[in-house]
Amino acid sequence: MKEVNIKREITRKYLYIIFSAFFFISARSGIFSPEVLRGTFIGGVAFLITSETYLSKDVKRNTLDIILSILVIASSLYFIIEFPNIGKRAGLPNNYDIFFGIITVMLSLEVTRRKIGYPLFFIGLGFFLYNFTGPIFPGVLSHSGFSIGRTMGFLYTSLYGIYGRVTQIFATYVFMFILFGSFMKVTGAGEFFVELPYLLTYKTKGAAAKSAVIASGLMGSISGSAVANVMTTGTFTIPLIKKSGYKSHEAAAIETAASTGGQLVPPIMGAGAFVMAELTGIPYSKIITVSIIPALLYFFSLIIIVHLEGKKIVDNREIIEEEVRKVRIKELFKKGWFYFIPLVLLFILLFLGYSPTFSAFWAVIVNIGTTFIFGKKEMSFNIILQGFEEATENILFVGSSVGSIGIIIGTVYLTGLGLKFSGLILSLSFGYLPIMIILVALASYVLGMGLTVTSSYIILAVLAAPALRNTGVSLLGAHMIIFWLSQDANITPPVCLAAYAAAGIAKADPIKTGWTSLRYAKVIYIVPFLIAYTPILLEGNFIEVVTTVILSFLLVGILSYFSFRVFSS
Repeated sequence: MKEVNIKREITRKYLYIIFSAFFFISARSGIFSPEVLRGTFIGGVAFLITSETYLSKDVKRNTLDIILSILVIASSLYFIIEFPNIGKRAGLPNNYDIFFGIITVMLSLEVTRRKIGYPLFFIGLGFFLYNFTGPIFPGVLSHSGFSIGRTMGFLYTSLYGIYGRVTQIFATYVFMFILFGSFMKVTGAGEFFVELPYLLTYKTKGAAAKSAVIASGLMGSISGSAVANVMTTGTFTIPLIKKSGYKSHEAAAIETAASTGGQLVPPIMGAGAFVMAELTGIPYSKIITVSIIPALLYFFSLIIIVHLEGKKIVDNREIIEEEVRKVRIKELFKKGWFYFIPLVLLFILLFLGYSPTFSAFWAVIVNIGTTFIFGKKEMSFNIILQGFEEATENILFVGSSVGSIGIIIGTVYLTGLGLKFSGLILSLSFGYLPIMIILVALASYVLGMGLTVTSSYIILAVLAAPALRNTGVSLLGAHMIIFWLSQDANITPPVCLAAYAAAGIAKADPIKTGWTSLRYAKVIYIVPFLIAYTPILLEGNFIEVVTTVILSFLLVGILSYFSFRVFSS
């Protein structure tokens, strides 16, 4: 049995490597058509998830999972091979289209349930059933209902459904940046970016907490996931914060808030920047440029709070100093200075106008090359394979939501729900922008209980962005407001994935951790109002922008100080 399990694990490992290598090669060569990339991504993610029980666990082979895996392969191959003919049928699906469409919907919901849980599963299922049950809904939500053929023709065979733009984004931009983050981690860059903040902060009050904030910001800018960020940096930072005098839930909350902030730091922004660029048509380079000031506001607020709280605690800087004595600043930079090269190259390529996929590809190559040339860590072929394997492990979590998101978006377009939802927001807010932002915040809070940040952003972007646009907010501003509000998915109880992950490391109450992290991360609710009413996104003349930036930092600093005084009294 042990030998069988080893063989299964090896098979799983190489399937993961092949999956990542396929998209890595396609990113540079461009030899695969969109339907091949989309079909392979949806099918590959579903196959790897449904095959987990008989490839990596010490259990008897599950017959149902074997059947599901076969259906995954069949439905994906059918879409890829039949795609030219599907286009010719122009939304008039035949019986095979309908059959494989139903199979794909079922599989999309099932892999979401297995990897993310029931909330998004039920949301996706509810939207799917809404296509048929429109007549039973009251008022503005009512519609005449659609046949199974019309529904499958939209969700399965059109590019507005499961195999739509969102899948293309995840199969290209998102995957490549997750791969980049995985290679930065396995080559040692992650360890370097955790050690560096210790050397920058160890002589200050609240040094352990500040080092966690900076480390999580640096790692979050390349990891693309708040939960992954917590598990990477939090393993080192949370015990250190506790040692320096913070309570368990405070240590976990600081790491949670900092890791959430990592999703706001260019260039990756938790995949949000790629999705936003695709949905809006705004250049990716512009999105990450205008995101720099708001991200700095977030971390400025966080640093102020942890500094003020650090002053309350008995001075335990010797804890940090003991850690820092192990490494000198010159030694650290000598050991890892070259990790900045792929990051600098990435920014340069993006600002020169190259695509994110192309830029990330060469950043990965340069990361491997510089580590091989300058790194003390041996750059072996096994490390490259490990990078590919880890990238697939990371993409399975976010990728498992793509099919369900496609169902939701397809339903929104087919039923006209987007316009109805937009009209409902306008009606409830009386067209008053502050109330509208609050309503979107409430919607993001509810969605965040069951969805990831990216999933929540995509759905609200389709539903709520038109309403914000109707009040005069710019296209970029509307999407940035929604993107910032969607970040609360990681920190707002009762379902706060990043807070749960951090609480597990700190051995703290996850709900208490969530509420405390929300206090630290309150700027995510302030910046949307700044976006709506000021040129904080650099949409104005030079004097206006500079004045706005200065006043914004002053405002955030004052609010952070008074919130500290209120909650610490």
